[in-house]
Amino acid sequence: MKKKETYINTADGRIRVEWWRKGDFRSKVSIIPIPDDRVLCDYCNAEINEFPTPVLWGTHAACKKCYIGVQRPKGGSNGNNK
Repeated sequence: MKKKETYINTADGRIRVEWWRKGDFRSKVSIIPIPDDRVLCDYCNAEINEFPTPVLWGTHAACKKCYIGVQRPKGGSNGNNK
């Protein structure tokens, strides 16, 4: 089954986001050895328990907090520019 794809605006431009189900993470290569039934955020290492999960650039799983943090509203900043 094909993964759902969307796009978001970030400080680095527009990027593709794939939405993975928990089973899509099985047998994926990881630098940190973790069991197949656990999914960690590639940005903060928090355990991800909500699925489908956003995967940025097709390689970086993001928890809800990190996914929201990387987005930039259209035509503006994400509030972190001071």
